[in-house]
Amino acid sequence: MVYKGSMVRFILIIALIFPLYVAADENITAASYLLVEADSFDIISGKDYHLKLPPASTTKVMTTIVAIENLNGDEMIVPNRKVIKFPRSKLYLIPGKKYTSIDLIKGAMIESANDAAYTLASYIGGTEENFAQMMNEKAKEIGARNTQFKNASGLFVDGQYTTCYDLALMFKYALSNDRFKEIVTMKYFLFQNSKKSVKYKNHNRFLFCFEPAIGGKTGFTRASKYCYVGAFEKDGKVYILSLLGSKDLWGDAVEILRELYEKLPSEKEIKLAKANSITLSLLKEKKDKMPVVKKKYKKSKKSKKKSADLNEV
Repeated sequence: MVYKGSMVRFILIIALIFPLYVAADENITAASYLLVEADSFDIISGKDYHLKLPPASTTKVMTTIVAIENLNGDEMIVPNRKVIKFPRSKLYLIPGKKYTSIDLIKGAMIESANDAAYTLASYIGGTEENFAQMMNEKAKEIGARNTQFKNASGLFVDGQYTTCYDLALMFKYALSNDRFKEIVTMKYFLFQNSKKSVKYKNHNRFLFCFEPAIGGKTGFTRASKYCYVGAFEKDGKVYILSLLGSKDLWGDAVEILRELYEKLPSEKEIKLAKANSITLSLLKEKKDKMPVVKKKYKKSKKSKKKSADLNEV
């Protein structure tokens, strides 16, 4: 009996020293997740949150903060021809055309545009590889020491990884920047490209159906599965949720947030909050005519299959 009691005490001590698994729900599909109070970084719940996993488009949190800290927002940036080859999500940038840096920053964060992230990286770092090194240096400065970036978009590449713990640290740091916080809370982004203007809706569905949501960043590739980092408010405190390798992003997020909230959005409400875009065609000036609104229609099954490797959801 003494032996058994000693073993129980030993196990409890180990659990306190190495809290790698403090599960909120066994049905959560994410390979790793973490829910923390931002100011103290006290852990509410989590699972394998030091596990290194591919970050998908949550990478763009670091891309955005490095861009904000190195640009004024009014720089005119010209993308090169490589932007044509990037998969969606993208702003469909035109090589040789000038864009303001703030539009590219908003496009990278709100629409998760891969071409915008690459263009910012090339402009600031000279090459995307140099910019990735700047991202890594910033991550270590913040304390995210189990993170390595190799590109600015989050498109899957071997050797690019982060952890839920590091992701939460990086998001906490980013929120301390007023411009980042302003951008991450935006529900819509209006972008003018050539002769058309496109209204993009933020991919963070919680902004449209869950009042405590402050802002966040989603991500997806087939290899990375669904990823997310976001912040929420309750009783004057800010909480950060990060998750990687999920098969059911919004379902997992809702289950984890039950640790904090009684009332959470339903599956139907989250579905209705799905991101989309509206294209406004710019017509010749005529007093009796308004811009024509063209809505995107549902893709065919063939098109959906083709887009299985797309970066963002």
